[in-house]
Amino acid sequence: MSSNYDNINTQLENQEANEKTKRYVELVLHSIELEKKRAAAYSELGDGEEGEANRILKEMTTPYLPEFLLVSEVSALLGVSHQMVRRYCTEGKIKAKQRLEGSGKWLIPTEQFLATPEFIKYIQEKEVQRINSIKVAETMLEMLEEDTEEDRK
Repeated sequence: MSSNYDNINTQLENQEANEKTKRYVELVLHSIELEKKRAAAYSELGDGEEGEANRILKEMTTPYLPEFLLVSEVSALLGVSHQMVRRYCTEGKIKAKQRLEGSGKWLIPTEQFLATPEFIKYIQEKEVQRINSIKVAETMLEMLEEDTEEDRK
């Protein structure tokens, strides 16, 4: 593992860029390496081990995760259509219950996806969206404050 990191550091030393840029590139490359290792470790888990990993992840992440996912979120997570997610729910391939019988609205428990490699990417994307939303809200508040100050003048 350290040889991959050493190789990354050696390659970065030869690049013309400022230290912040190099540090960012280094972190991205490390995250790619970790993602490969995580995916390989997940594929080696047996059924009982997947359940144990789910339990541990649920305990550790419960304060940060919604109890249920939307059909659209599971669709993005699994890379299938909304209709396919609904079919999986109906067939029992995905644990879910209908909000109202025959409505097509499903409550899909989040916990069944915790140990899947795709879920980590999904959570990372949701976090980026959350941070961006906060930035937009802060920018809007600043603009409102500026407008209010101009109106007072």
